[in-house]
This record gives sequence, structure tokens and C-alpha cells, in this order.
Amino acid sequence: MPFLLLMPSYNQAHFIREAVDSVLAQDDPDWELWILDNSTDATPQVMAAYADPRIHFIHEPRRMDPGLCLNEMLRLATGEFFSYIHTDNRLGPNYVSAFREALRQHPMALAYCDQYDIDEDGRGRKYRKRPPVFSSARLFSWDSLGAPFAATTQLAEAVGGFSADDLADDVYFALKSDGLGPRVHVPKALVEYRSHGGSRAESLGYHAVAQAIYRSVLKVYGARAAHLPDPFEGMLPAIQRHVARAHAQARCLAGALLAKVPQGAPLWIDDTGPASFWLALACEELGRCPKGFRAARPGTLLGLPVRALAEPLESGAQSLRPRRKGGDPSSLGQDWAQPFRWLLRGLPPTDQALKRYPASVMCSLLVPFHHQHPGGAVRIQGQGPLAAYLAYGLETIAQLPVLGFSNAPGVLGLAQIAGEAGGALWNVPGGAFGAQGLSWRMRAPIDSKAPLPAEQS
Repeated sequence: MPFLLLMPSYNQAHFIREAVDSVLAQDDPDWELWILDNSTDATPQVMAAYADPRIHFIHEPRRMDPGLCLNEMLRLATGEFFSYIHTDNRLGPNYVSAFREALRQHPMALAYCDQYDIDEDGRGRKYRKRPPVFSSARLFSWDSLGAPFAATTQLAEAVGGFSADDLADDVYFALKSDGLGPRVHVPKALVEYRSHGGSRAESLGYHAVAQAIYRSVLKVYGARAAHLPDPFEGMLPAIQRHVARAHAQARCLAGALLAKVPQGAPLWIDDTGPASFWLALACEELGRCPKGFRAARPGTLLGLPVRALAEPLESGAQSLRPRRKGGDPSSLGQDWAQPFRWLLRGLPPTDQALKRYPASVMCSLLVPFHHQHPGGAVRIQGQGPLAAYLAYGLETIAQLPVLGFSNAPGVLGLAQIAGEAGGALWNVPGGAFGAQGLSWRMRAPIDSKAPLPAEQS
């Protein structure tokens, strides 16, 4: 049977010729390329030049979600194996043959490969090795498994096809397939993956994509079969280790930066990413609470204002940034000696723990709570860095408003709340809070007798 290459298409006339030509160059000729196109550009004219009978081009003027396109192509085509491919990427000549071999191992297999990252012009070829094994916690995060991948059509039928409601329809498919068959890693770069401003991920931005995938994770987690292990089982020590390391690094960095700022000078923190959150928290703990954050878009974060980066600071104010370089050259950031300060305190000399959530850690913290959440605002019961980190994740990833901290000191602009002041109560993991409120707990007990397929590489 032909290997099915499924390509949803929307306004990529300037890239699609390269993608199709890379399909024609496959060393395994037994394939069919299905393209469901909703373009308003010259894509139909570009495709009119191809007469190969293995290429099935369908132009549908109505705009469709990629998931709907994929489901329609799966309905129309006949084959044992398929792959979801993009109009802006280029396949290596062994793409079909390598994935066909990997998928023969199991009727419900999903296979994925390494890749070359290229820029908009098809240059800057950089090898990206994907994990030989995806841990469950990483799979159920926004750093999950997405295209490029291939799977059996039997697996597609079992998971109900692709979602039409999820931004990352490829990730949703991988999440739904977990536990049904093995994930097979092909340790070769089979595709050149193009990054450019017109892609959905680039145009939306990192945070919007992370929030969208988080919603998919939450949805699939809630519908997960009871006999499957909880993906976040055993993650609390990893959460606590990350928080302890990031907090210690931030305290060291904040001490060095604050030593250069006159007492009484108003403080602002550049950006609103994880490193900026940790720096703001550390400054407050050292007695210098910042007035707010500065970012491209104004708003609020943890009860503090977020001022537009282009807006000038008041007289005498000083902005701090957690990295060596930033958008405002007048901000104080890391100096050359900061890695040595961290080393002297027994900490890693790089800022990886500061600048990353990481995805698996933050999802492991949020999802077991959020799955139980009735909706609306949240009060946090507990104190310390983990409580503050939970509040930060609630606002930036889960997109739930945080009212404050129940019977515990406030953090940054979030106040202490006495008694019951509305909102759902989330108890910080590791604390002893009794039966009141939501606790960090797994969705269902693990059935140790349920057989699970092993990952392969």
C-alpha cells in the first residue's frame, strides 16, 4: 500500500514547490501525496504544473482548520501508514522509507525523527536531535511531541483522528495516542524544518503557543483512560528541585544587581518571562520590591503593572534585567562575574534554571490542580518560592486570575487574604493543610498490572 503524505495547505505558494519536489525525490516511490488547500494565493497555479498521478491536489476555498483537513484526507486516502507534513518544510530522500520501516514494528505505532532546522530562505542547516524517549511528563507539556511524525492509519482511527479545536493538532494526536502503541524514535534527520514569520507558531509567539498546548494537555489528561499511569506521578521532587535551584540563583543575581542600585531608587524588571519573575521575587525578598515589569505589551502580572518597554522610566528609577543582554541598554543585567558567583555558591554557572519554566515542571505543577478546578479565580494556600511559582504559572500559562495568598504573606502585588474571600483554594504541594481546598494529587491511581508498550529507538 502507498505511504500517505498528508499536507494541509494555506497560502504557502512561495514554499510549497520545495516541499512537493522533496516528495518527488523519495528513494521509496510507493507514496501518495494528498494536499487539501484553502489558499487565496497562487498555490493552485503552482500545483497545476505537477502531473504525477500520485499527487492528489484538492482546492477548497472555504477556510478549514488543519485538523479538519487531515481528517478529510485520511477519509479519502487508502493506506497503512501516513505522515502529517507541512507545506513549508523539505523532506529528506529517505523520509518515506525510514518511517515505513519504523512503523512496521507495531500496528499502533507512532514514529518520529530528528530534524534539520533551517531559516526562511532554506539556509542555516542545524541538526536538532529529538529525545530518544519522551518521558510522560514531557509528553504532557507544551514541550511535547509534534510534527514531524508518522503513524499507522489504525492508530489514527483508534484516537479518532485529529482535533479541529486545538491549535497544535499534531501534539493533540500524540497525546491521545499515548498508551495505545509504542513511540519509535528514528535517530536520523529526515526533514528540514523551516522557521519563518508566516508560520502559526512564529506569528502567535511562544507564550500563546504554550498556553494553547497547555489547554490541549488539560483536555486529554481529563479524558485519559483510568488504567494508564498518571503522567505526573513522581514529579513533585523534580518541581521542588527546580524551584530551589532557580530561587537560589535569583537570590544571588539580585544581590549582585541591587548592590549597584542606590537605596530608595524605584525598581523595574525588564520582561515578564520566568527569569524576570524569579528576579522580581528575589528583589522583594531582599527588601527592594520592584514597582512592576516592563515588556512589549502593557498589562499586569502578579498584581504589579507591566509597563510598555518603550515608555521612559521616572526620574531616578532603575530597570534590572535577568540576562546579560536585553532590549533596553540602560538596564542593569548580568556581568561577566555572575557565573563565578553562582559557582562559589555551589550553583550551576549558567542561567538555564532561571530562564526556563521548564514545560514539564510547570505542567506537572498546574495540571493536577487545574483538572479539579471548578473555574474562576484562585486563592493559594501556602508560602515561599513554590507558592509564588504556582501563582506565576496560574497567570502566565493556565490563564487563571490569582486573588492572593490565603492566611500567608503576599507576594509582589498579590496580597494576603484572611479567611474565605471567594475563589477556589489551591494548597501548595508538600504542605499540611487538611481537607480544605484542592490538593496536588494524581487524577487516578496507577494500575501496575496494565501492560504498556515500551518506547523504541
